[in-house]
Amino acid sequence: MKQFKKFGRMLAIVMMLSMTFQTALPANYLQEAEAAQTAISQKKLTLEVGKSKVLKITGTKSKVTWKSSKSTVAAVSKTGKVTAKKAGKATITATADKKKYTCTVTVKAAVAANPLVDGAPFKAQAATFGNVTYIYPSNWTKSEAEAAGYRQITLIPAVSDENTNVSGISMLVIDTDGIPETSVLETAYKDVTADLLVSQYAQKGLEVTVDSVTVDKFDTDLGVGYLTSFQLTYDGTTAKQTIYDIYTEKSLIQITVSDISDNLSPDVQQVVKYLIETLEVAK
Repeated sequence: MKQFKKFGRMLAIVMMLSMTFQTALPANYLQEAEAAQTAISQKKLTLEVGKSKVLKITGTKSKVTWKSSKSTVAAVSKTGKVTAKKAGKATITATADKKKYTCTVTVKAAVAANPLVDGAPFKAQAATFGNVTYIYPSNWTKSEAEAAGYRQITLIPAVSDENTNVSGISMLVIDTDGIPETSVLETAYKDVTADLLVSQYAQKGLEVTVDSVTVDKFDTDLGVGYLTSFQLTYDGTTAKQTIYDIYTEKSLIQITVSDISDNLSPDVQQVVKYLIETLEVAK
C-alpha cells in the first residue's frame, strides 16, 4: 500500500489538458491509509483454477488459523495461501484473537491462452476492468478503483522495499459522449505550458517544478491521440512524465507514465508501449 501512496504522489492522477473535459477526483484518491485495525487483506477474491493467492491478517501479531468451507473448490494452507481447485465458491475463514474474518472466493475455469499475453516482450498477464482489457507484466502489481464515470488503474513493479520510489503507470478511463472536434483539441493542446501544468499540480496540493514540455499527436487505432511529455521534480525526485491522451467514441483514456530511470526489468517505457499497442476497449 505504501508503494501506491508514494507512486501516487508522482503521478498527475487527474490532469485533463483538454478544456472540453475538465474533471476532478479527490486529491487523496487511492492514497488514504486506513486506521490500523485487525482485518483480512481481501474480503472477496476471484481466481482461475490452478491459481493461488496469499491472504493475510493485518493489525495483530497473534496466531492465525485458516479454514475453507469447501476445500474441493478453494483450499487454504496454514499460512493463508488459497489455491483454486475447481469452479465454484468457497468461504475462507481466518481466526485470530477469537475473532473470525472471512473472504469469499470465486473460482473460475481456466481461461484459454491469450496470444497477446504470449507475444509480450516480457512475462505478462491480462486484466479487464470495466470496458478496458490491458496487458501488464506479471511481476507488477495493479490497483483498480472506480467512481461515477471514472475507472482508474495503477500499475507498479513489485519491489522488496516498500518505501522506495518507483517508476509506474496510471491509466484513467473517463466516460464521454464522443470525440471532440479537431479544432477544439488542437487549440487546447497548443495552450499546454509548464505554468499550466504547475498550476494543475498545485490544485492537487503538490508543489512541483516542470521543464521541457512538448506536445505532439500520435497514431493509435483506438481513436485520436495526443502525447504530452515533460520533466517533473517533486519532493527531491525527478521523473520523466509522459501522458498519452486517447479519445475514443465512448471514453477518454489517459495513460500517465512516471519514469525515474530506475532500471526496471521490464523497462517502464517498454511496458507502456506494449500496453497501448494491445489495449482493447469494448464498445
